[in-house]
Amino acid sequence: MRRFIRISTVAIGIICTLVLGAGTVLSNALPSKFSVSKTGCEGLSVYGVTLNSYRSNSDGSKTGGKLMLGNIVPIKDVQINIKENEKVVPCGNPFGIKMFTKGVMVVKTDKIIADKKVYNPARDSGIEIGDVITHINSQPVSYTEDLPIKVNESKGKPIVLTIVRDNKVISKTILPVDTGNSCYKIGVWVRDSSAGIGTMTFYHPKSSAFGGLGHGICDVDTGNLLPMSQGEVTGAQIESVTRARSGCAGTLNGHHCDNGCRGYVISNCQSGVFGYLDSAPVSNAPIAVAYKQQVKTGKAQIVTTVDNGSPKYYDIEIESINYNERAKTKNLVIRITDKELLDETNGIVQGMSGSPIIQDNRLVGAVTHVFVNEPQRGYGIFAENMIEDFNEENKKIEKSAA
Repeated sequence: MRRFIRISTVAIGIICTLVLGAGTVLSNALPSKFSVSKTGCEGLSVYGVTLNSYRSNSDGSKTGGKLMLGNIVPIKDVQINIKENEKVVPCGNPFGIKMFTKGVMVVKTDKIIADKKVYNPARDSGIEIGDVITHINSQPVSYTEDLPIKVNESKGKPIVLTIVRDNKVISKTILPVDTGNSCYKIGVWVRDSSAGIGTMTFYHPKSSAFGGLGHGICDVDTGNLLPMSQGEVTGAQIESVTRARSGCAGTLNGHHCDNGCRGYVISNCQSGVFGYLDSAPVSNAPIAVAYKQQVKTGKAQIVTTVDNGSPKYYDIEIESINYNERAKTKNLVIRITDKELLDETNGIVQGMSGSPIIQDNRLVGAVTHVFVNEPQRGYGIFAENMIEDFNEENKKIEKSAA
């Protein structure tokens, strides 16, 4: 009997340790806040985790909840926002973007040869690739043309650069080099704009707002998110497709055009570009935006345009779901299964970012990245993340305008 008790005690201890360990792993992997409808809690679709035991606050908008493993083991407390699913129009149409940065971004520092000497004033002053120069001697810098003009105005005297680096404002003093004929340089290459084509994810008919891409626009040289001062939305037309192959991403080849949607961009952030349109880009009916816990593995569809026609629905499989809040644009792993799309593109290609992902007649996400070595597979972002970020960015704009 004693032996049985000892063995049972050890077994129970091992089980408890495993359960607690699993709880810790799940606690780190699952988000700390969820949105649910007023009718009740929504169970998560993976890990055997359910969301329950919550009470409404007095205003009925926020509440506390608990994640439970198998309805037995508590994982962690979470914040719950009670609201109805927002409804938007899924798009899938190509659109053009023209964007100017807030300041000029340093994409390269370079040496300067003058008087048979080699200078590198930018490097020596601590200027780094990816820095955004917003002012010179307290005067704003908006375009690449502003930089040489203001540097020449210094006549070789030290100038103070106001720089944004990692969302912090810093100052750097630099001494321009006279290269002859009263031409002064500081040894930086800069960029003030970007343009391209992407896929629109959703349109909100009541506000005329849109979201697209599913990820931010980054500088091609630095990889940094481009800080935006203003942006324009234009129509776009797909001319051809460069098929994807293992190790080489394909692309949608197209150009900006006068036909199609028009509008402006208010934000370029981690989860996409957002703004407002002059008119509806497509004639689809609105559908609900899924809460993240409503998304499930299995069959789904994407809406995208790979020719000079209208957006089409193509079959995909959602292979896995990642709720980790640190992987904001890589919530879903998807696989293209549609034969027609595979024949056309061989998978996900550049330009398809932002293509809406539909499941159970809900907008659950958008395509964001392709696996370069396996182009039939890629990542997607939760549509709920895009909607939340749009609302936050819109609040910032309204606050700054007040």
